[in-house]
Amino acid sequence: MDITRAFDFTGHKAVLIGTGIGINGPEDLASSAAVQFARCGAEVAVVQATREAADAAEAAVREAGGTPLVFVNDPRDPAAVARIAERLPAGWESVDTLVTHHFANDFGRFPDLSVEQFEETVRINLTGVYAASQAFLPHLKASSRASMVHAGSIDGTHGNPNVVSYSASKGGVHSLIHVLAAELAPLGIRVNGIARAGSSAMPLNDAVVAELGRATPLRPVAHPDEYAAAVLYLASPAAGYVTGAVLPVDGGRTAATPGCSPGYTGYRH
Repeated sequence: MDITRAFDFTGHKAVLIGTGIGINGPEDLASSAAVQFARCGAEVAVVQATREAADAAEAAVREAGGTPLVFVNDPRDPAAVARIAERLPAGWESVDTLVTHHFANDFGRFPDLSVEQFEETVRINLTGVYAASQAFLPHLKASSRASMVHAGSIDGTHGNPNVVSYSASKGGVHSLIHVLAAELAPLGIRVNGIARAGSSAMPLNDAVVAELGRATPLRPVAHPDEYAAAVLYLASPAAGYVTGAVLPVDGGRTAATPGCSPGYTGYRH
C-alpha cells in the first residue's frame, strides 16, 4: 500500500448518518466527516434528523466541492433508515463506508430518569445504529473495501452518572462494534468506532467548559474536524488491518483522569 495515497477517497462512496446533538441540536461529526470525505474525493450521502441540519450539511459539502445526496430521517423510527437505503439512486448499489453518529441524551441521573426517557435514548443511540448497519449491509457487501465507523463515547467506555441513558446506550454501541466486527470479517467488512468526548459545536456554558478543562489533559473540547479525521483514518486503507476497535478521541480524558467519575459534575451546571 502507498501510504501517501491512504486518504485518497476518489471513487469512494460514503453514507453518513447524524441525529444532531440531542436530536434538535447542532450536528458535528457526520457533517464534518462528510465534508472531509468530499475534500478527499469521495461521493457522500448525508442523512440528518431535521431539514435544517440536512440543509446545513449539504451547504458545507458543496462548499468543499462535493455534490451530496441528502436525506431527512426520523431517528426514533428504526424502519425509516431502511427506506432511505432503498431510495439510494442508481450507482449507489455499492457503499464503501457507513458512518453513524447518534446523539440522543437525557441529562439526568438514575433516580430521576424515567424508564420512558431511558428507552427513547437507547432506541435512538443503540437501536438506530443497529438498524442503520442492517439497512446498508447489502450495499456494503457489494464493496471490496467496505467499512463501518460508529460514533461511541468515552461515557460508553467508563460510564458517566450524569448521563446514565447516554452512557448505557453508547456502551451498547461499543459492544455492537465488537460483535459486528467478528460477524462481518468473513465478508471483508471492517467495523470500528471512536469514543468521542466534547465538541466545540456543543452549546456548552462556561462552567461546563471549565469543568471539562479540569478533567482533560489537552483542552476541554475537540473541533469536529478532529473527530472527522479519526473517522477517515478508520475508513481508509491505512486502517486496513484494524477491525473491532473503539479508538479514544478524547484529549486524554480517559487516560488517567476522573473525567467520567462521580466526582465529575460538569453536566450538572
